Amino acid sequence: MEYRNSDLRINLDSLNDEEKRFYQRALKKFRQNAGWLEFDDFVLGMRSPLYSGKRSHHDVLKHPLHLALKDMSLQLGIRQGMIAKSKREHQAIA
Repeated sequence: MEYRNSDLRINLDSLNDEEKRFYQRALKKFRQNAGWLEFDDFVLGMRSPLYSGKRSHHDVLKHPLHLALKDMSLQLGIRQGMIAKSKREHQAIA
């Protein structure tokens, strides 16, 4: 399994079953254009499987699920006008 956008590829093969199910739920919300803050609360809130197993802060930040979910959150924020596109993205579009 892999998460991809135009700039990023994240291998999700190492996710456990719970994390894979959670990723699929998040992906569905992402594709439905869920509200940015609602999505962020869902994927990064305390119910996220990212925080199970007593991972350290550093481990969470490096975890492939976190990387994919954070990117989806940022993409929603941009899509919904809550986050500005980077200068590089503006230049690529022009």
